[in-house]
Amino acid sequence: MANIGITTVYFVNKFAPEKKHIPFPVSPSMTMADLLPELSKKFNIHLQNISIAVQDSQVLTIEEYSLSLKNLIDKFGKTFDIIDRNIVGTEKSDAQYSESLVDELIPEFGAEWAKIGPKHPRWQERIKKEIENILRYVHYLKKLSNEPWFRLVPSKNPRHNYLIWNGHILVPKRPEIKFDIAILLTSEYPKNCPRCFADDKIMDYCGKLYFGNVWEQEGHKYVMICHDHMSETTAWKESLGIVHFFIREIWIWWMAQQNFIIQNWDEKHGKK
Repeated sequence: MANIGITTVYFVNKFAPEKKHIPFPVSPSMTMADLLPELSKKFNIHLQNISIAVQDSQVLTIEEYSLSLKNLIDKFGKTFDIIDRNIVGTEKSDAQYSESLVDELIPEFGAEWAKIGPKHPRWQERIKKEIENILRYVHYLKKLSNEPWFRLVPSKNPRHNYLIWNGHILVPKRPEIKFDIAILLTSEYPKNCPRCFADDKIMDYCGKLYFGNVWEQEGHKYVMICHDHMSETTAWKESLGIVHFFIREIWIWWMAQQNFIIQNWDEKHGKK
């Protein structure tokens, strides 16, 4: 006889040996906080290191953990991403990046484009496609009724040849928590993965940064965020672009850090 009042939610571990949706039969009256100990055990993640998000979108806040699963399902659907905050900066493991909806929406560049970098005569064509993909991701976020968590535009200085991109990352539910960022490409892009630098003020709120790797632009100092898991988990390859770097690196890093940053922000600004 079927269990009455039981539903199933699914979790995608963004970095795991197995790429699949893990089902969890639950009571709709349970909260995400009630489920966390079971998630911790199943995925072998310490409770304090668990971050949960709507697929490739907003991170659930600590306050949302106290909502019923029915409430969360009605608002976000039945599938959530889960990430171990400790994966950022991890040493090499057998974990692999798990693709999801947005990876299908924004597929990899074809073989034709994988070799087109800043030195190639078709570089301007590639930049056009890069911008189109970024806008496609922003549209995806807005379609989910979620304020985009970032802004990104290429430098207008023609000397930069689209190797420098500027913008910000923010917490949509807390727009006052916002940090400027700079994305740097090398002349070997896309063979070499991009790098993201955040306003050095972010050091007051979180770790997982390369504190000694600082970049300056127009009098502003930026510190590089940790990128280790990109190479250690094969999340980057030549067929990807800037938007994929945002989805597979910056979003993962920001997702893993966000509730920790909110907590530190509130403490430093006298909020409870």
